Amino acid sequence: MDFSQLFYWSSLITRFSDDLGTSKAEMERGDIPKAVQCYMIEKGVSEEKARNHVKELISNSWKKINEEIFDNRFPRVIVNLSENMARTVKCMYQHGDGVGTSTGVTEDYIVSSILRSIPI
Repeated sequence: MDFSQLFYWSSLITRFSDDLGTSKAEMERGDIPKAVQCYMIEKGVSEEKARNHVKELISNSWKKINEEIFDNRFPRVIVNLSENMARTVKCMYQHGDGVGTSTGVTEDYIVSSILRSIPI
């Protein structure tokens, strides 16, 4: 059974989510270009248009994951690994890079999900 496509799409979501979350800080410090900057340079578009393009790539990757899952040819544990990798990275990078330039929101999410009980 070939799981490569399922993990390929999850990996793209991981890479692009990281790029969206960290690209501004990395541009400021002169880091190597990421997906956002590469698209800006390649197409001659604004940062906003490039970021929207990367978001569209993420959305398309989710659609591909769902297609792979819909085929129902993979063991559930493999599907869960792939889905959870993409879900986790979304949580980690939605407010910056999750640790280095985060406003503390990501850390609060992690602490609350691990240490704080859920009222019943």
